[in-house]
This record gives sequence, structure tokens and C-alpha cells, in this order.
Amino acid sequence: MKQWRWRIGLGAIAALVIVFLVMLFRPQGSSDRIPDYQISSQLPANQVDYYPLQQNLDGAYYRPLGEWLGRLILPTVAETKATPGDWVWMELYQAPSSQQGLVGQKLRLTWQGNGDLERYLKLVTTDVNFTPAALDSERRGNLLPSRLNGRSQVGPLQSLAGARPVDDVLVRFPQAQVNIPAGNRAEIKLPTMPEMVTGRYQALVKIIGPDPKADPSTVPKDCPGSQPCATDLMLVQHYNAISKQFDGPQETIRIPQQPRLNGDRFMSTPRDLATTAVGRAGWYIYGAQGQDGLFTVQSLQSRSLVQLQPDEQIFRLGPGRDYISQQNWHNTPARKGTAQKVLLDPRSDSPEVALGQWQEGDRLLGMHLFGGIGGKLGEKTMLGTVTGHFAFSLPKIVRDPFTDELQWEIPYYQVYAHNPQGIIAGSQTWENYAGNLQRGWVQSRPFADVMVKLDLLQDYNFGEVVLSPLDELQKQLQIMMARYRTGDGTGYAGVSPAASCVQDSNQALYLAIVGLQQKVENSPEILSWLDQHPSSPESQRFQRLKQLGERLLAMLKPRGVTREDWQNNAATLAGLDPDNLTNQYDFIQDNTLVNALLSWQSMLPRVNQDILNQIFLEQGAQLWFMRPNQVGGAMPEILPLAPTSIFGDVPVFSALARRTLGAIVLLPKPQDWQFFGIAVVVYGAIAIPLGMKFGLLQWQWWEQSLGGSVKSILALFFLPALGEELVFRVMLLPYPTELNLFWPTLGAMALSLVLFLIYHPLNALLFYPRGRNLFFQPIFLTLTGLLGIVTTALYWYSGSLWLITIFHWLVVTVWLMALGGYGKLAHQEAKR
Repeated sequence: MKQWRWRIGLGAIAALVIVFLVMLFRPQGSSDRIPDYQISSQLPANQVDYYPLQQNLDGAYYRPLGEWLGRLILPTVAETKATPGDWVWMELYQAPSSQQGLVGQKLRLTWQGNGDLERYLKLVTTDVNFTPAALDSERRGNLLPSRLNGRSQVGPLQSLAGARPVDDVLVRFPQAQVNIPAGNRAEIKLPTMPEMVTGRYQALVKIIGPDPKADPSTVPKDCPGSQPCATDLMLVQHYNAISKQFDGPQETIRIPQQPRLNGDRFMSTPRDLATTAVGRAGWYIYGAQGQDGLFTVQSLQSRSLVQLQPDEQIFRLGPGRDYISQQNWHNTPARKGTAQKVLLDPRSDSPEVALGQWQEGDRLLGMHLFGGIGGKLGEKTMLGTVTGHFAFSLPKIVRDPFTDELQWEIPYYQVYAHNPQGIIAGSQTWENYAGNLQRGWVQSRPFADVMVKLDLLQDYNFGEVVLSPLDELQKQLQIMMARYRTGDGTGYAGVSPAASCVQDSNQALYLAIVGLQQKVENSPEILSWLDQHPSSPESQRFQRLKQLGERLLAMLKPRGVTREDWQNNAATLAGLDPDNLTNQYDFIQDNTLVNALLSWQSMLPRVNQDILNQIFLEQGAQLWFMRPNQVGGAMPEILPLAPTSIFGDVPVFSALARRTLGAIVLLPKPQDWQFFGIAVVVYGAIAIPLGMKFGLLQWQWWEQSLGGSVKSILALFFLPALGEELVFRVMLLPYPTELNLFWPTLGAMALSLVLFLIYHPLNALLFYPRGRNLFFQPIFLTLTGLLGIVTTALYWYSGSLWLITIFHWLVVTVWLMALGGYGKLAHQEAKR
């Protein structure tokens, strides 16, 4: 009966994990829900037509956002049939001085021709036909690219232009070719995908407060907090580049109060912006003049947030690890309205030296993570789990044209599922993704942007061949983002344990690592250079990069097991698929629970970022943390919530759930069975002679019928084998792929072994009277301890619960069946 209780209990645990994952990633929202985008678009300031083409702003205080900047316009079906290919119209707002005559025109935006670009276009160009799942997602309030439904051969430019119901996507790009075909209008040809932006101009101001002369009609009727609302007309003072102070001209601008959205929450508010702590150093405002001539703010960015001035510096590896795992998100709700900038440097103890290594022009790897919304109007959570969102970025250190100081510029590469806000998967600036008043999250959620400075990620020069890890990652992210915009032709990119923003961002990282490996292996020039320069700093740095790649792959494919869809996509991207004779670039995404569990470490954004942070820190990277917590206007009805691991941040329980999940889902590999065979031989060679010498073991077959034997053997698998290994190895030991310190891990192993030994006599006293004399014998405890040591080694090698369970089961079954164990227990029962 006890065995059946154990089986029922273990089955319940497995069912609970599966149900939890399904419920955690289930589609949110009710049917026939209006997207937040449609609600917010009713505000005139969020409409394209509100901003005239002609702008009259003082060039001394307002700067355009780019060399080339304009609004994308999706061509009609008839236009694309007349001129096939991936192209869109662009209403041009900004152009280089030599091309000012093009400003204000509607031009064709298309591609420059080259081999890599053609391959990218072939990978992501697809027919778009909405599936039932897409239509259902639309009914639940997600904004889908409905204008693309039914179109053929939709490329990345068209998927970007058609991502929303109206043509309101603004982009910029640093360079382009201008082509004027005979008798036609000008064309602009791009070498790479453009970057999404918000607004046309930028200024640096200090917000003084609501304009005291504002007309009462400008007061919003609805806002966060108590009534009455304040006017959204703000008095600001511009930064003076000469005096380096905010003593420039004063001006009245509009910072519109955004409307109330689903959930009764606001995306942003101008309320109390003048008094918030993060605004004391000033604000970057992004936008354009509205119809009334006032500069209307479409995005806000705190100057102090992006300044290259940390609030705290942490040195050495141990304190750095502690910050990542404990302090980074500690007590997040109490930090509402504040921001922290923390620099971790594992190799330095000098603040000046550590900060001095961050230089203008640095191009780095970044990782973005946002948390949840709590409080009175907070989001619902599932068993305390706040999933959040993860994305990569490629931040740069630039010199601010207003202040001449060094600061962060963060281009996000957002692999982002279709959503109610109208956030589009693609490359976008910080102010477009985070600071956008209509759909940006920085006022509503806590962020963790981590900038990674590591020499291994910089370009490699192998003679005449240059290899760039960051460029390779950028290329793979561009593919992922384009696929997300069309849902691979289905019209819908959703969120599940197997296919989500964090999973596919990590798939891009996996593909980038594999792509780098294949480029080296297939390049005779690189291989020859490495052979000829084995001791050069570049070669040594490259060897360290290979070690970093192995660490990252160990996280992305635990214990060496890779998701089949990731393997297929790696072969597709490299053109190495032997079954793909037609050279068709079919990208596969298998959205199955098995694939989710095979990449469980990268399933939840918080776990994923923490592991990556620790890997990079241990490789010698410096990490810069930017941690705003719902910064901006005052919204008292919400609180920032930290993203969590599975089952939340419940002490002990969350860690146990993660360990159990990892140990259950990974099946043993062939090399694990080889180690298993060695362990069986070693254990038998020690245990059998020792047990026979001290009288515990003797050759004796047990006396049970065939049916009884089968039943008993099956029962032994569940108890003691599975039950004891689950408790004493899986739950008590850190998971082998976790980043563990030596001494704490050794201590956990010792504690596990001691408790395993104590458990057996204690179990005999309380629950299993047949073993009272036997389980107290020194020789029994000795062989039990040896069993614990061997299964610990097996678990640490394989990470699989099933391998150690089978070993434990084999030892106990052989003892009971053939080595007198059943007879000794039966004798003890007879004596009672």
C-alpha cells in the first residue's frame, strides 16, 4: 500500500509540473477584447496625422533622430503585384544635407543586392494566411498584422510596415543608396534592416512642472491617483550646451496623459514628473510639433539612467555572484520610482580603473529583462510565478551631442510575440521600446538591462578574415524577429514553454555559436592562420571564446541534448542539411512540451538572464546593471514585481522545483550508460566481498512466485529507488548544470550522504519494523553509504534521475533476489 501511495504521489508531482507549465503559458485575455493599441490610438497625440510634415523647431535645442528617418507605408496588393519583391513606401522626414530635396516625398524603400542579403530574404519571406489560432488570438485582444493576411511573398520590410492596422511605424537608418530610375521617382536602397524609433526630434530639458497658465480645458478627465488630474501642458527649461546647465529658454510642451487601458491601468502619466528622483538630472524628450504648434512628447528617457556613472561598484567574483542571485531584484516593490546603476568587476578592486575601461565606441552584448505589475491594479500571477520578458540588445557607449558626456545607447533586438500593445518584433531604440508613452514599459514595469563587457565577444582578425560574434548574433536575431512578425506565415507568434521570446532569443544565440563554429571549420584561411600563430594573443583569445561557447551550449542544451528543431534550423541556416536537396530554407519551430523541457533552463526569462550573467562574470566580464523600477510619472495603483523562477521566489520550494524538473526531463545518453556500467562493476567489486565477509550477503534466491516476483520488482523501482533518489540526490544536491561553487557543492553532497544514512535506521524505527535490526548494522550502513556515494557521482555526471534510480533499483533488487536480502528481512519479520 505504501508503494502505491508513493506512485500516486510521484504521478501527482509530474502532473502538477505539466499542468503548471500549460497554465503558465496559456493564452491570456477573454474573447472579443479590444487591443490596448486601439484604445490608446483614440488619443489624437497617438495618431500620425496629428504631426504636420513641416516642423519649425529651434535647431539649437532640438536635434533630428537620424540621418535618414521616415514613416513606412505598406503598398497595396496591386502595387506589389505590379512590382514584385520586398519593398515599401516611405514618407521621408529627415535626410542628409546632400539629399534635402527628397524630404517630404513618398519614396520607394527597397534593398541593395548582395549574397548575404538575398539569403536572409529567402529565409524570412513567406506567404501569410491566418490560421484559426491567429484568429482566436485576435479575438482575445492581440494586435495581429491583419493587412498582411492573404498576401504572398511578404518580406521583412513589408512585414514591418504592415505590422499594425495603420501606417505609423517610424524608422531610421544610418546609410542608404539613392537611385533615380529613368522617368521614375527616387528609390532608397538599404543594406540592412532599419531601426524603429519614436518621434522625429530629441531635446534635453528639465521639467519645471505643470504650466500655471494652462487653459483648464487641457486638464485630462482621467489619470492615475486621485482627482483632479493635472494639466498635461508642462513648463520645461532647455539644457544650455555652453553653460552646461539648464538655463536655456523656457517652453511649454505637451506630455499627454495616456488613456486607461485593459486592466484599468495606464501605460504612462505626466503626473509628478517634475518631482521624481530619476528626473533631477533632466529628461530627454522625443517627439514633434503637434497641430497646435506645441512640441508633443511621444517618449521620455531619464538622463541619469543612461549616464556612464554607476551608483555602486562591486568587486571580486563572490560578491558579484551574490548580487546577481540575491541583491539585483531584492525587495523590488519598495524600490518603486527609483533606479540603480551597478558595475560588477570580478578582476579589479579600484573604482577608477574599473570605470575607466568603459570607453566611447564600445559595442557590447546586452540582455534585457522586465518584471511584472503588482499592486491594486496588478496582473494576475500563477502560483507566485512572474514570467517577465527577455531580449538581447547590442548597446554602445556614445557621446551625447547635448552634454558631450558619455552615455548608453541601447538598440534592442526584440524577439517579441504578438501582443495587445502593438509592440513589434524588430530592431528598435530604447525610446521606442521602453520610453514610448503609448506602449513603452519603463513607467509600468521594473527593468534589468545588463551590459556585458568581455574581450571574447569582440571582433577577431585572422589575417585577412574578420570574425564577429556580435554580428553573428545580430544576424540570427534579425531572422528570428522577421519570423515573429509574420508568425512564420500563420499570422500569429504566441507564447508557450517551447516557443517564446526567451526561447527563441536563446535559439538565436545557439545558432550564432554554431554558425561561428561552422565558419571556422569551413574556412581554410582561418584554420591556416591559427596553425601558424598558435601563441598570438588573438589565437589565445579565440581559444577562450571556444570555452565560453561550450559553457553557453551547456546551458542551451543541458547535458548535451539539443532540441531537434534547433538542430534542424542550424543545418538550414548553414546550408548543411543533407536532406534539403532543393535548398529550400524551411525554418521549423516544434512547439511541444518535450522541447520545452529540453530547454527548461532558458524557459523562464529570470532564470535565463541570471545564468547568462554568471557565465559571463566567471569568464571575466564586467557587467553594468541598469535597474529602473517603474520610473516616471506617479501611478500609485501599481507596484513593480521582480520576475521569478518557476513557482516564484518561494524559499527552498522554487529551487526544489527547478532541480526536480531538470532531473526528470533529461534521459540518459549513451556515454552515461558507459559510466553506469563502470559504476555497477566498481560497486559490485567492493560491496559483494565486503558484505559476504561480514555476513550481510550470501548467495540465496528469494522464495516468491513468478507473479509475486514481478510485482515486487516493479514496486522496488518506485520505493525505495525512485523515492529515495528523488529526495536525497535530486532535492538535496544542486543541479549539475547550475553554476555551483566547489565548497558549497561538496557540503551539499556530504549533507545528502549523512541524511541518507540516518534515514534508514530512522525509517526502520518509525515505519518499517522488518528492518530494525538489519538497518542498524555497521556493514549495512557501510554499503548504504557506498550506494549514496556512487549514485551521487552518477547524478553529477548525468544529471538524470532515471539513471540513479535504475542503479539504486538494480542494487536493491539483486540484494533481495540473489544475495539473501529477502531472507534476512523475512527472518526479522518471523522473529517479530
